[in-house]
Amino acid sequence: MKSSFTIAVLAGLFCAASSAGAADAPAPLWNKTCNKDANGKQSCVIEQFAVAMPQNSVLAHIRFFPTDKSDQTGMSLTAPLGVMLPQGFSLSVDDSKPILLPFERCGAEGCEAMAVLDKTAMAKFSTGKKLVLHYNVSEKKGMDIPIKLEGLSAALQSLSKSN
Repeated sequence: MKSSFTIAVLAGLFCAASSAGAADAPAPLWNKTCNKDANGKQSCVIEQFAVAMPQNSVLAHIRFFPTDKSDQTGMSLTAPLGVMLPQGFSLSVDDSKPILLPFERCGAEGCEAMAVLDKTAMAKFSTGKKLVLHYNVSEKKGMDIPIKLEGLSAALQSLSKSN
């Protein structure tokens, strides 16, 4: 049985519009967040949150980030605490065959799965329309969470310029 949560995808959760008149424009789906380490080196991620409304609870958080290899991109997926750990995440782009990712760790923000994606995999994400994340909240109840991929390609290009 699939959950019947109303899902709204929110991006730019913590950022304000940067120009006059932008309040009327829809927020971009992908938010770029940058931090500097102790040595002053900047690192940035592209992220999107899927939030259940009206509860305003985060159902999933997806992040893309650069790796040490220029032909690879890191991806991190986080689900809320309380998910069934053995099943992990499954994800598919535009109804493709699902890919399974095991949860690697759980912390205060939720349970996380990570992957390193090559250029071929990233091309599927960048040109895709929709990513569907799935995880189980009980043995018989799963969550299918749609993530719009619109704007991801441009966001990834801005990411490569800032790191």
